[in-house]
Amino acid sequence: MHLQGGYVEFPPVTALLAALARELFGWSLVGLRAFTILASAGTVVVGALIARELGATRRAQTLAAAIIGFSPGMLATNLLFQPVALDQLATLVVLWLALRLALGRGSWPLLGVAVGIGLETKYTLAVVLVLLIGTFLVWRRDVLRSWGFPVAAAIAAVLLVPNLVWEAAHGWASVHWFLDPAASATDESRPVFIVNVILLAGVAAPVAWAGVTSLIRDRAVRPLGWTVVGTVVAYFVLGGKSYYALPVIVFAFAAGAPALDRWIARRPRRLLKASVAFAGVGLLILPLALPVLPLDTAVEHGVVKARSDYQSEVGWPAYVRLVERDSSGASVIVARNYGEAGALEVLGQHLPPVASADVTMLLLAPAGFGAECARGRLLAACRRLLPRLSPRGADLGGRRQR
Repeated sequence: MHLQGGYVEFPPVTALLAALARELFGWSLVGLRAFTILASAGTVVVGALIARELGATRRAQTLAAAIIGFSPGMLATNLLFQPVALDQLATLVVLWLALRLALGRGSWPLLGVAVGIGLETKYTLAVVLVLLIGTFLVWRRDVLRSWGFPVAAAIAAVLLVPNLVWEAAHGWASVHWFLDPAASATDESRPVFIVNVILLAGVAAPVAWAGVTSLIRDRAVRPLGWTVVGTVVAYFVLGGKSYYALPVIVFAFAAGAPALDRWIARRPRRLLKASVAFAGVGLLILPLALPVLPLDTAVEHGVVKARSDYQSEVGWPAYVRLVERDSSGASVIVARNYGEAGALEVLGQHLPPVASADVTMLLLAPAGFGAECARGRLLAACRRLLPRLSPRGADLGGRRQR
């Protein structure tokens, strides 16, 4: 474990939870993923609370919970232990508390705590916060005139101190990384971004649309509606990944639940038809959203190829054994990315130090490695040396570096 106040790609909360999971459960995959499963369940609960704030009946709150919990986006992102599921919960809590303030019954200090924890979970919350403040300035300036606004900002700032100290000590590494990010296995073109946003919403996309329009039509909560729209547009313009927008899509689901309930109330049979359509589409996309198929079947039908995170879940023990066999006499093993380096550190036995030039791993590398990589010397050599060792055909390499 390398616990610290921050990391190049994300703040420290995810790592702290990983350390807690290790203390509680050891190296248990089930124990580790329990935290993201709980976060996902929390997102469902908060979604129902959002619907209630907007006047939803109990049936509408139940519909909101079901749509959120079984939406393709939630199913596809909340199994793995990663900042994504934690960010969804943190962002939705922030939006819920902001909604309560817009309706005149919220708590600024609680919002400050939620913002501080959220920003220590994933930096992407900053986009939502900028849009929230901007839209409240346009339509609900009266809310921001409260004494609670600076109090909330101060609380959030205090909670951010550990990460800010780490960033300052490391030359604001995260800022430089986000301004010039490395290529990602999940990079999306603009057209693919649009398609993926629609797929994340699935058959419930009309519910999200109804939620956004109902928010925008009501001046009291209009800032929330335009925050949803603005967040999706911002990530489209900035080249963000489609799942970054998932928290605001979930918020739109919750906001649209009352409209769905009214639509069903006019003709009760619509509930059965909507449920069949929702369940049918869910079953069709289930093998892509969750690893429910046997591995050989998933490979044969292209499911593993379609999901880069599935690819990153298989082959690690064989990869580590190959590196162990080939590392005799090495002074350091160079891995292509932090996933490979982590696998070697966790699963490897009697291996020399592991280094990588990938994001935060560069800051944790053996003495001299980081400086050489920064000058572009060792990194180029490492890329020439790294073989393709993965049993699944991905670039998973480790080779001795003398």
